Amino acid sequence: MRLLIRIVSWAILLLIGVLIIGGGGGYLWLRRSLPQTNGEIRVTGISGPVTIVRDTDGIPHITGATDTDAVFGLGFVHAQERLWQMEVQRRIGHGRLSEIFGETTLRTDTFLRTLGVARAAQQALANLDRATVDLLTAYAAGVNAFLATNPVLPPEFLILGVQPEPWQPVDSLVWAKMMAWDLGGNWNNELMRATLTAKIGAEDAAFLMPSYTADGPLILPTSAAAPAPSAHEATVTIQPATAQRLLDLAEEMLFITGVGDQLAGSNNWVIGGSRTASGKPLLVNDPHLANRIPSIWFLAHIKGDTINAIGSTFPGLPVVVIGHNERIAWGVTNTDPDVQDLYVERIDAQNYVEYNGTREPVTLINEVIPVKGSDPVTLTVRITRHGPVISDVLPDAKETLAFRWTALDNRDTTIRAFINLNRAKNWTEFTAALRDYKAPMQNFVYADVDGNIGFYAPGSVPIRRNGDGRMPVPGWTDEFEWIGYIPFEDLPHVYNPPQDYIVTANNRVVGDDYPYLLGTSWAAPFRAQRIIELIEQKSSLTIADMRLMLSDVLSIQARELLPILRDVTPAGPRETVALELLRNWDGTMTGDSPAAAIYQGYYNAVLEEVFADELRDFFAATYRHRHNFAAMALRQVLLEGHYDWCDNVTTIDTNEDCATVLATALRRGLDAMATAQGEQDPTRWRWDRVHQAVFPHNPFSQVGALRGIFERRIPTGGDGFTINVAPLRLNEGYLQYNAPSYRQIIDLGDLNASRFIHTTGQSGNVLSNRYSDYLALWQRGEDVPMRFSGEIEGERLVLRPN
Repeated sequence: MRLLIRIVSWAILLLIGVLIIGGGGGYLWLRRSLPQTNGEIRVTGISGPVTIVRDTDGIPHITGATDTDAVFGLGFVHAQERLWQMEVQRRIGHGRLSEIFGETTLRTDTFLRTLGVARAAQQALANLDRATVDLLTAYAAGVNAFLATNPVLPPEFLILGVQPEPWQPVDSLVWAKMMAWDLGGNWNNELMRATLTAKIGAEDAAFLMPSYTADGPLILPTSAAAPAPSAHEATVTIQPATAQRLLDLAEEMLFITGVGDQLAGSNNWVIGGSRTASGKPLLVNDPHLANRIPSIWFLAHIKGDTINAIGSTFPGLPVVVIGHNERIAWGVTNTDPDVQDLYVERIDAQNYVEYNGTREPVTLINEVIPVKGSDPVTLTVRITRHGPVISDVLPDAKETLAFRWTALDNRDTTIRAFINLNRAKNWTEFTAALRDYKAPMQNFVYADVDGNIGFYAPGSVPIRRNGDGRMPVPGWTDEFEWIGYIPFEDLPHVYNPPQDYIVTANNRVVGDDYPYLLGTSWAAPFRAQRIIELIEQKSSLTIADMRLMLSDVLSIQARELLPILRDVTPAGPRETVALELLRNWDGTMTGDSPAAAIYQGYYNAVLEEVFADELRDFFAATYRHRHNFAAMALRQVLLEGHYDWCDNVTTIDTNEDCATVLATALRRGLDAMATAQGEQDPTRWRWDRVHQAVFPHNPFSQVGALRGIFERRIPTGGDGFTINVAPLRLNEGYLQYNAPSYRQIIDLGDLNASRFIHTTGQSGNVLSNRYSDYLALWQRGEDVPMRFSGEIEGERLVLRPN
């Protein structure tokens, strides 16, 4: 990090010099890095004119005579608006951050080179069909056509002295796989469970990491068959130090890249016409991903000869990821499947690995990592039949851990699934497209203009010969191999269910009667419960009702715990005032609420009082940040009678009860919140005074002189269990680094009435007035029109064949 700050400091001086010497001319020169949005540009790579109309909300409507021309236009626009973001994203996936940031990112590059995301993307590209490759190539040509105009580059390039290389089709697949990484972190759960088991035993570890609650809603309440019996579990163990070092590395990678957030989740729901005012479905989605600026999403409308889709795109990918076309709409949430396994390998000094009593050669791949300001680093990656040996990134690791992950398979046709999803016209074509979907497994909700609704959870989910993927397993035997994937026809799905709505909020998908193992941990049920509660409260639902639901900050978790938390004896006047405020509060976490602030301080202190004595340093370092596990475990303690956890194991001569622990937690929680608020009187507290959504910039949020220019912060309500999700990062006060990154409400009765928004703004250029113009709208729960048909008014740019 010191090298990065040094580089940036010199660059800032250079930039200041340019502005001083050039005066107004220097600033005007920098503003030339903003995109041209009117007129004509001659380009190479299209068959006919491509029209790009940016509407009054900055959303481009891109029209070409063919799909490849339209996708070319999307690549051009992405490069115009988000070039620095795209540069950083592909460098993350390729493990090339250290070329521009120096040694501060070397551990991240080393891990990602070892993991082999770029190698897997290259293999996937080689196995794709020609039509799909043509679209990826057309998108890349659009990006490169923009670079060929020799534009003034955005400020980040100038400050860091970076020149973008031509975009390649593999770069798109690299970022798609990094998004699979962002939504598929089960390996962390294996490491966490292994650590807890070593510290406190398997039974208590299972208590602290519950799969779900017994009464939580399922996405599909019934399934077709009895589950297959699970054979014996693994007996292999790994050193807690190894597990903790890998967990620490994952946190470091999250800090540097913004990818791999364990708080990632989402809501989506679809409501059939029998429950809506229009008599046609409403489809809603708000994916919860790590905050960043620019937003991970970019709103766009692309129209070619077979694709006419609008919604949210990822800069770097040539498709609408979430949205609608002329006939259907779709939304996605994370299924939380277990598609990653760690194998403990026995590798000898000659790099042969033991397997079923024989010796197999380990594949060795040399990776060279250029490092700014230092010599290149040569890395030898070892790969067994189970995958890359990720423990090699740790000096002197005591175990040899290979990593198996579906996204590293040679064949990955997920990008083709999205392309055909953009074209699908009905349920049959929608499900046919999803057959190609591999990773990350997602909950897709569906609706069409004919009034049908549905759900499918596509993706590659392994079938294990033994075990359930909760812990690392022996790699020297075939007892724990993957023996196939769940057949597509057997993946969870439903079409026009009798209740005429479908809700997913990362909650458990199916019950114990489902014949396959999908996973062993899901989000706490509170968001799903609240969505269902609101849907069933009212008939004739409208877009306005959906907007209110997306903005809802009533916490069912708080509502459940309040009767217990209120039933304590106050230690003094401040505690008396706080309890009175909680008695008159219904669990709604609005930003101006003193009670919400009291509850959050109190709740976090309760977690620490109940669990930290058993877990010691592991509680603060890891466990308290895994808020779903902690919330469900605390529910078992306070509401299901597991009161023995209230006893502090470090006080041998005293047996504390829960009433004592809660009284202590109330006092300590109020102390902590008073310090954060800068105010002792709880009646004067506001939750949003300390709870702010932070949108960090990569990398300038890490540079004090630039943070205030590039980063954005805004006060928010809610918490980690409200529909309008707002989880806390407790190691930084009560700040929020994860949020609804995109919201859409699609009306299948009138597609032009549909609405959408993402967090910050369409532009990634800090000099643009569209850099963060969405943020206030997003904060208020507002949105912008999803203009789809008819004449679109706005700035008009035409790309013409050269």
